[in-house]
Amino acid sequence: MSYGSQHITKQILSDLEEINQKSKSDLSELVNKPLVITGASGFVGTWLTLSWVSARKKLNGSGRLLLTSRNPQSLLQLTNVIDPESPISVLSSDIRNLVIPNDFSNGNLVHAATPASAALNSSDPALMLKIIVDGQERVLGEAIRTSNRVLFLSSGAVYGRQPLDLGQVTETWEGAPLISDSRSAYHEGKRVAELMGNISSEKQGLHFVTARLFAFVAPFLPLGTHFAVGNFLRDAHTSNQIEIQSGGGSIRTYLYATDLCSSLWALQERGLSGRVYNVGSEEEITIRELATQVAALATQEVKVVVRGIDTFDNMSRYVPSIERLGREMNIYQSVTLQEALLRTSTWLSEAKIENW
Repeated sequence: MSYGSQHITKQILSDLEEINQKSKSDLSELVNKPLVITGASGFVGTWLTLSWVSARKKLNGSGRLLLTSRNPQSLLQLTNVIDPESPISVLSSDIRNLVIPNDFSNGNLVHAATPASAALNSSDPALMLKIIVDGQERVLGEAIRTSNRVLFLSSGAVYGRQPLDLGQVTETWEGAPLISDSRSAYHEGKRVAELMGNISSEKQGLHFVTARLFAFVAPFLPLGTHFAVGNFLRDAHTSNQIEIQSGGGSIRTYLYATDLCSSLWALQERGLSGRVYNVGSEEEITIRELATQVAALATQEVKVVVRGIDTFDNMSRYVPSIERLGREMNIYQSVTLQEALLRTSTWLSEAKIENW
């Protein structure tokens, strides 16, 4: 991904201030300690980076930030707009070779580095699995060595296929991916990585919290990949037609980045070690309804074309329960899906982005 100062629009600045207000008590602690973010240039890593830099400036924090990814330099073009004086170090490294400098000890670590790539998961599932497991082993070892508290970003994919008649998936639901399906490599890799972290918590005293992430929509979400909402937004901004290859009846939920960041900062600061928390939205929408809402936001007329039909095999449901997050962290969704789509669409227009 390529970043430039034009991507920090008024919408982004407003969103960052919203995070500052909602998460002030958590961020007041976090911006005064060292922080390491792996996978920093991904969608979630970008938002966490920007919100930490914004909060550190606003709260006059003393902490330092280490960004690691295969291309962390590009993020600096964004952070420089927020605060060019922010003490940020970058480390271009494969997660499997991570070495955390000693001056980033006794702080916090967000492990967001995993290739959420449908293409890799399909073409080379063995490599996908190996990257996740080997990367987790390296991160846990470095976190223990440097005495950093770990927030691991897992995925709702660990539950496997959600039954169509199961309203919401709770953290205690015992579903799992099909190990007979090679496409489960990403899903099962995340499960194993969670287990590895929980073992380190129990046996070695590592503070390890798991956030199981569901679906999101916000600026910096990749367009034209395997994210349906990203494809719809791209098509609405670049053509006059949104295509749905299925019948469009599958159910999804989407959380906006401000609520995502507030959830993750709460878990980093206050989450219980060895505990897992769903992070997502409970506001349901069908894929067909989602396409229609996105089309309505376009400046030109955009038609929604349904190419397929719904069958038991292609219908799916991906809806978390976030009751635990609300009860234990006092964090609740504040941005509706309609508002989230509007903000994202506005940003795409303001930043003049056609493909991301």
